Amino acid sequence: MAHNTKEIGWDDVNLQDPDERAKFMEQELEKARGRRRKVVAELQREGLIDSQGRRVNKETPPDMRPGSKCTLPG
Repeated sequence: MAHNTKEIGWDDVNLQDPDERAKFMEQELEKARGRRRKVVAELQREGLIDSQGRRVNKETPPDMRPGSKCTLPG
């Protein structure tokens, strides 16, 4: 049975304590994994990548091809 523990914040973490540092790192890695899963799901919904993470359409968009009249503002 999993139980929730208090999240360790950047202001609270004691990096000198190996156990606390390990828990903090795992917490931050899990948050990053969640963000990655969300982005991958969004890219798949948009049809940009397949289930293996490969780009579906590898053709360069017209505005990025050599000779394009499109420019960046600036």
